[in-house]
Amino acid sequence: MADKIFKDPIYGYIEIDEEHINNIIDTANFQRLRDIIQTSYSPLYTSALHNRFTHSIGVYHLGKIALNSFRRSCLSDKNIPINKIEKYFNTFEIACLLHDIGHAPFSHTGEDFYFNEKMHDAFHEEIISLTKDDVLKTEITKNSYKAAPHELMSVIISLKNYGHKIPTETWSFFSRCITGYKYTEKPTKVNQLLNCMIELLNSTMIDVDKLDYLLRDAFMSGFDTTSIDYIRLLESIRIVKCNGVYKLCFYKTAVSVIENVVYARDAEKKWIQNHPTVIYDAYLLQNIMSQIINTYMSKNYIEYDYLTETGLDIKNLGKVRLLSDSDILYLMKNLPQNKIVLEYFDRRYRKHPIWKTEAEYKAIFIDNEKEAQIIEQEFNDLKKELSSLGYINIINNDALNAIKKDADKLAEDYKKENSIKLKMSITKRQHQIAIMEALYRFSKREDIDFNFTIISAKQFNSGFGKPEFYKINMIFPELSEACEFGSVSNVLKASESASENFFYLYYIRKNTNNKLHISELIEDLLKIANIIENEKQQKQIHEKIEQTTKRLK
Repeated sequence: MADKIFKDPIYGYIEIDEEHINNIIDTANFQRLRDIIQTSYSPLYTSALHNRFTHSIGVYHLGKIALNSFRRSCLSDKNIPINKIEKYFNTFEIACLLHDIGHAPFSHTGEDFYFNEKMHDAFHEEIISLTKDDVLKTEITKNSYKAAPHELMSVIISLKNYGHKIPTETWSFFSRCITGYKYTEKPTKVNQLLNCMIELLNSTMIDVDKLDYLLRDAFMSGFDTTSIDYIRLLESIRIVKCNGVYKLCFYKTAVSVIENVVYARDAEKKWIQNHPTVIYDAYLLQNIMSQIINTYMSKNYIEYDYLTETGLDIKNLGKVRLLSDSDILYLMKNLPQNKIVLEYFDRRYRKHPIWKTEAEYKAIFIDNEKEAQIIEQEFNDLKKELSSLGYINIINNDALNAIKKDADKLAEDYKKENSIKLKMSITKRQHQIAIMEALYRFSKREDIDFNFTIISAKQFNSGFGKPEFYKINMIFPELSEACEFGSVSNVLKASESASENFFYLYYIRKNTNNKLHISELIEDLLKIANIIENEKQQKQIHEKIEQTTKRLK
C-alpha cells in the first residue's frame, strides 16, 4: 500500500505504510499516547512537552533504517538463511511502533502503579499463554528476565488488540523485541539472527528506542548535548559470525558516534533525570497518583482495562477509558484538598532543595566520605520508619513526636522483655530523633519552617563504566574477527560510585533572597555519624570480649 508522510522536527519526513496507519496509528489505543508525556522534565525545561506518540513514530522510523542495514548485511553472507527470517521483518517494524503502547499515565513516573511484585509472574504467564511459547517460560526463570512493567503491558495490549495483524508464528518474537528477552534455550542459526534483531529495539546499551529518546529529549527540551549522527551509526550495523555465533556488530566508522551516544546518555541522566527539581515533581505526582488509586479504584494498581477502550468504573465518577495524563489531572482536581495537591498545582508552595546537585552534595561531604555513608543509611532508615508511621518522606513536629512516642513504647516494652532486638530498635530511634532535632535546630537558626522532605536519589554512574559498553562488537576490515569496543577505544574510563544512593533534603523557602547557611547542620550530622560509628566499634569490642570469655570458660 502507499505510504503516508509525517513531518518530524528531528528526522524530517517519515514515511509510514498506510496499512500501519489504518490498523494501528489511527486506533484509539495508539492515539492515547498523544496524552502520555514522554518525560518528567517539564518542571525544569518548560518546552519538554513531547509525548509517547511522537516517540513511537520516531522509533519506528529509526527501526526501519536499522532493519535495512540488518537486511543488507544478511544478504551479503550467503550462509545466512534470509528466506527463513524475512517473515519477521514486518513484525519487527510493528514492534517498534507498539513498543510503548502500554505506558502508564505520566510515563515512568506512573510505572510503579501498574501492579505489585506478586503480579509480575502473572503478566509473564499471560504472555506465555498468548504466544504459546513454553520455551520462554524456561528462559524467563533461567535468565531471571524481568522486563519493565510498561514493556509487559505493551506486549499484552498489542497482542490482544493488534495480534490479528501480526503472523501468529511471530508473536513470541514480537514479545521478545519489546521485552528484550532473547532466545537462549535453542541457539539455532535463525534464533541467533532473531536475537540480533531484538537488540536493535531493546538492548543494554544502544538501540533505536534509546537513540530516539536521546535525540528527541535534547531537541524538545533545548538541552545542549553531544551531537549523535544516527544515520552513520545505524548504517554501520553488521551481522557477523563471532566464535560460531551470529552477533550484532558495528562497522569501524561508528566508533565516534558510539562514544557520543554514551556521552549523551550520561548528560541526560546526570543533569536532567537526577536534577532535584525533576525528582521532587515526580515525588509529588507519585504521592498524588497513590491517593487517586486508593480513592477511586477498586484495586491498588492500574488494571489493564483502564488503558483500553473497555474501561472500568471508578467510584462516583463513572467510567474511565484509555487512561492518560488528562484523566489523572481530572481525578487529582477531585481529590480532597491537601498540601501535596496544592504544591503540585501552585508552584509558589513547592519546596526547594538544600543542596542543588549531586556534585554539591559530594563537595559538602568531600572530606567525610565514611560519615556521609552513615548519614545516608540513617536518613534511608528514617524515611522508612516515617512512612510506616504515616509520614511519607516528611520531617516536621508531628513526625518527630510520632518517632519519640514510638521510642517511649519500645522503652516500656524493653522493661518487660530485656531483648537485644528491642535494645537495637531503641538505639535506632535515638539516632533518628537526634537527626530530626538537628534539622529542628537548623530551621530555627535559618528562620524557616521545621518542615522538610527527604527524597532518595541514585548516585550517578557513567555508561562508560558498564561492562556492556566495552563489549560492543566492532568490525575492522583489517581483522578477521570482530573485536570489543573496549579494546579499540581509549575513551574516558569510569568507576562505580562508592555508595549507591544519596538523598536530597527539601525545605519551604520563605524568601528567595535568603541563602541558607548549612555548615552547622552538616557539623551536627557529622557528630551524629561519629557517635553511631563509635557505638558500632564499642559493640564490636564488647562482642569480641564476650567471645573470648566464652572460649576461656
